[in-house]
Formats: sequence, structure tokens, C-alpha cells
Amino acid sequence: LSTQETVYTIGNGYFGTRGTFEENYPGDNPASLLFGVFDSIPVGKEELANAPDWLPLKLFVNDERFRLDKGKILAYERTLDMHNGSLSRTVRWVSPGGLQLTVRSERFASLTDEHVGAIRYSVTIDEVPPAPGGGDRQDVEVALWASFNMAVGNHDLMHWESVDQGHQDDIIWLQARTRHSMVQLVQSMSFTTQTPGFQKERFPSDVAPGWRLRGTLARGETLTAEKLVVMYTSRDTPDVLPAALEHHRRIGSFARLLVQDEQAWQNFWETSDVLIEGDEKAQQAIRFNIYQLRISASSHDSRYSIAAKGLTGFSYHGHIFHDTEIFMLPFFTYTQPAIARNLLLYRYRLLPAARAKAAAHGYKGAQYPWESTLDGQEATPTVIIHPESGELIPVLNGELELHITASVAYAVWQYWQVTADDIFMQEYGAEILLSTAAFWVSRVQFDQAHNSYEINDVIGPDEWHEHVDNNAYTNYMAKWNIQTAIDISSWLRETAPAKAQELAQRLDLDTETLDHWREVSARMCIPQDKETELFEQFDGFFRLEHLDQNKYVGRTTSYQGLLGLRSVQHYQIIKQADVLMLLTVLDEHFDLETKRVNWTYYYPITDHDYGSSLTPALHTILACELGLTDTAYDLFMKGALTDLENLRGNASEGIHCACCGAVWQAAVFGFAGLRLAGDDYRTNPSWPDGWTRLAFNFYHKGKPFRVDLRRPL
Repeated sequence: LSTQETVYTIGNGYFGTRGTFEENYPGDNPASLLFGVFDSIPVGKEELANAPDWLPLKLFVNDERFRLDKGKILAYERTLDMHNGSLSRTVRWVSPGGLQLTVRSERFASLTDEHVGAIRYSVTIDEVPPAPGGGDRQDVEVALWASFNMAVGNHDLMHWESVDQGHQDDIIWLQARTRHSMVQLVQSMSFTTQTPGFQKERFPSDVAPGWRLRGTLARGETLTAEKLVVMYTSRDTPDVLPAALEHHRRIGSFARLLVQDEQAWQNFWETSDVLIEGDEKAQQAIRFNIYQLRISASSHDSRYSIAAKGLTGFSYHGHIFHDTEIFMLPFFTYTQPAIARNLLLYRYRLLPAARAKAAAHGYKGAQYPWESTLDGQEATPTVIIHPESGELIPVLNGELELHITASVAYAVWQYWQVTADDIFMQEYGAEILLSTAAFWVSRVQFDQAHNSYEINDVIGPDEWHEHVDNNAYTNYMAKWNIQTAIDISSWLRETAPAKAQELAQRLDLDTETLDHWREVSARMCIPQDKETELFEQFDGFFRLEHLDQNKYVGRTTSYQGLLGLRSVQHYQIIKQADVLMLLTVLDEHFDLETKRVNWTYYYPITDHDYGSSLTPALHTILACELGLTDTAYDLFMKGALTDLENLRGNASEGIHCACCGAVWQAAVFGFAGLRLAGDDYRTNPSWPDGWTRLAFNFYHKGKPFRVDLRRPL
């Protein structure tokens, strides 16, 4: 059930609520995570704090409580309607006492009104067992309790404490506060029914205040009730209680909210859907991945970004990685550019902290943290327990995995190329590009023997090999970052001379400095054989042992989990795309033969099944370019079904949001072969078996485009 809790998450970018049952279930893990609401933890700085549960609805019929681990289930159906963001469930159930009923529930997190969560809940009495002695059975006594629940946490860690509670007319409210970050939260609730004969009473509680409906139903009769909840935090307004109550009085009925939401979701899908005809499984899967991306991103808040698990689970604590820029951001850049802009403004807000990190290590410019939250300080834990091997391992990523700095720069550049948002580049993007380039120039070391600049002692995207020198991805992206910053500096002098002068003075960018940047970029060490075009992932990679993967057929864990953290580093086996990610991200820099040579070498030594969820779908793009359509499709589905079918056994921890972004890229850049060309675009479709149509929309330089590809007969 914990996996299904993740899959059936509802959300709107302000909050995400896992798909637990309203009546609860033994061992369930209810969670509502609010965008950017953190609290401190002992290891890893801070995490998204699981808010008091707003779902609870407890049903009693003739004093028997409805719960799925008791009685008998006659029929069960649950549906996540991705077109309108709602989750519905129908259960036909027989109580231990023989009472048969049907329970229906529908809930959603409003996309039009991000502070609102809504539930419509009904119970119908289907059959009533005969009364003792054979007489007529009396009407069924029904009680339905709606409440909040403070007794939830991030696993065993409780982040909230009750501050106050109360009621105004038909609205009750609960005020809570995070224990360390002191974020205030007010949740208000109304609970109403139009069913005649039911009385409502309020029950106060420090942990679970709520409303209680009591009445009777005869066979064939139905009770329907609506639970509407409003949430405000002190990140929204200093006066949280008045804001929540005033807002609650304006929200209207469940039906009205649902109609508004259906329109909002329709608007989203009109610009963001990917249509696949001829493969229902692939169609459902890609829409699921797109849905998950949308519910994890705020439509307006640039103070936070999309975490590795979005707002769907506790893994990675809600921290932000380069996953956002490389894997997720392209979807938003092409289909929801306003959201993409905010995601990049988050990185702009973190520039002071990135500069502080670079300075703390003796470097110039801005070095972005490997994991970040709200203030931009490094949030990567220094030690963790390995999830597969159970060994206590040091985490070096925060110190050595540097390529995130270039990833942020690349995302800025890509956004600008797609949107032509010159104002963003002038006011924000150029400073990011220049500051990150300054970091790389200060981080390199000059190797006199080879007359080149090196970047040593890093962790590349592969992540299984630590303390390596001249990682191909890191060095090439650094080279690109520096050269692009030089180009942007020239562009800025032409288009915004005052801004160019201000940045030049503030960042010490004189002619001599820029000349040195050009030299570093031109002489950057790139470990590539000029004759074969094969990249060496890092210095000495080709001297590592080859791993006989045939010995591990049928494995259910990663090679690192099997071999151990230390031993895996002695082998040519990699967690995820490294060289191949370089060839995908900077696609236009490499010819087809270079891609083919490196694919042939690196694809077979990548752990596609248990290494990382990020790159199977991303590999699809290269596979399509190389004409390997069957392989591309297998990789695409491996990514698209990662969470839907729990392929890696860890969907319970939250959605793999970066994988969701890679799935969209696989369809659009891979199978459709979309590439921008000036003010226009071109496609080069690859057709998996059965696919007959592939269609989608995107924006380029502010104009909408529609791609509708039909397979030739």
C-alpha cells in the first residue's frame, strides 16, 4: 500500500498529499508536504515537514467502524483522474456484523485555488442483516467524523506542535508551528451535508479537532458530506489565521471548486500533453509522469524549487539537486515557461550562498551546493546508511560533485534559447553564467606537462567513482560554461551596456580576466581520443577491471549494493549516464559517429536496472539518434513505468521526479526528434512498434507550436 500512496498523490504545487485512505489503515504513511516548509533534522540540515493530516474521515455504522482491514471487501476501485487532478474511490464492504454498504470518496488539491483541499464522501446502505429473532431491522445509525490529525510525522520524527484551535460559525481551525524553523500553519475546515436528518456537533481536541455528523439511514439511502480545507502558512502572510478564515468563507461548494479545477487542468493539458496513439500503456505512463511534474511545481513561488521526490515522499528530505535543471526544467521551459523562470529565479536567489561556498573553499565566483533547500547553504549530509548494503558510508557529493554549477548555467542558457527572454538574461541569467564561470576558472589547475587546465578530485555524474581527475562531463561542461559566459558578456555589452558595466565592476571582469577565461576554455583538458572520438570517463577509467555482468544475472539490487562502496570503484561499471549524458545535454556539439562510438562503449557498462532512475529514459534520446528504436522504446518504458509499476522497489519513498522529466524529453527530443532551428524547428521521428501518432505542443520565443506526427503507412 505504501507504493500506492505515492502513485495516488494529489497536489497543486502548494501542497502534495499522499494517497492514503481517509479512514486510515494500519501501517499507512499519511503525508501532506507544503512547498518550501522545512524544519530542522539532525543529519542533512532540514527537511520538508509533514503537515497535520487533513484527510481523516471516520465512518461508523451501528457502532462498527469502516476500515479495510476488517469485515469483507466485495468490490474496490480507485482512480486517479490525471485530466482533472482528482482521486476517487468506490468500496463495497460488509461489516463484521453483516451490514453491507458502498463508500465513495473523491478528493483533489485545487489547481485554481492552491490553498484549498476538498473531499466529497458518501455512504449508501445496501443491505441490512435481519434483526435478531427475525423481526424488522431498524434504520442504521451512522456517524461520520471529519478531523485533522496532528499525530503524523516524517516517519518517527514529529515536526509540528499545536499552538491553538477554535471555531467561527461552521469553520473550525487548527494552528500549528514547526518546532525549530517556527513556521506557522493554520488549517481551517468546514464539514457539511444536505442529507436530511443528520445533526452536526463540534469536538475539540489538541491533536484531532473536528466535526461529527450523526443520523440514521434506511436501506438504499445515502449520506453525502463535503469536507473543505484551507491552508495558510507564515510564508504566505504574517496573519495566518485571519487569512485562512477569510479565504475559507469565499471558497464555495465542492462542485463549484471541481468545475473550476477541471477548467484549470484542461488549460494545462492543452499546452503540456503528449499524445501517443497505438500504445495505451505508453500513453497512460507519459501522462502520469507529466502530471507528477505539474503537482510538484509552484505556479508563482521562486523561493523554492522541485525536490528529487517533489511533494510526494520523504526521501532526500525535499532537497534540490541538479536533477531539476537537467531533467525536469526542459519540460517547463518548453511548455510552462513562467514556471521555468521561477525555478531559475530560485537559483538566482541562492547566488550569495553559492559565492560563500566557493569562497569557503578558496575559490572565486559561485559554486552551487549539491543539495539545497531555502537559504542555498550546502544541505548534503556528510554520512548516511547505504540503502542497499546497510553500511555506514561517508557522503562526499557536497564537496566533490561540482558539475551542478555548470548544470545551473546550462539551464539558464537553454531557457534563454527557447524563450528569448532577454530581460531575464539581462537582469538575472547573465550574472549566474558569469559567476559560475568565475568559479570554474578558479577551480582549474594548470598542468605544464600537457599544457592544459585540469579539474581534479571530483565526483562525476556516474557517482560510483570518487576522487577522480578530469571527469569528461565535468570538464567539458566547465569549458562550455566559461565560453558561454564570455559570449554572454559580449551580448550584454551590446544590449544592456549599463548592466554589463555594473556586473563587470562588481565581478571584477576586466579585459585581462576575460582573456584568461578564453585561455582556460581553449586549453581545458578533455579526455578524448582524437582518432576514435571515444571519451575516457575520467583519467584512468580505461585501466579499471571489466566486470563480468553475467555472474549477476537475476540480481535485484545495484552493482554498488552487491560489490560495496569501495570495491565497485575498481570496475568499469557505472551507475548512470556520464559521458552519454554529456553527448545528450550538449547534443549539437557532437557528430553522429562520436555518439555511436561512445554509446557502444558506455551503454553496456551502465546499470540500467538498479543504478539510477534518471538515465534509462534519457538514453532514449541517443538511442533514437542512432537508429536503435527497439532499445529506445525499452529504455523509455523502463523510465515511464518506474513508479507506476514500482520497477525499482522504492516507489514508496516518493515519485522519481527527475525520471518524469526524462520521460518527457525522451518522447519529445527522442522519438519526435525535436530540435530548434533559429525561429523554427525540425523533427526526425523514430517510431516504436505500434505507435501511429505522436503529438505535443511547445513554446519557442514566445510563440506556440503544434507538432502532430503521423506514422507513414
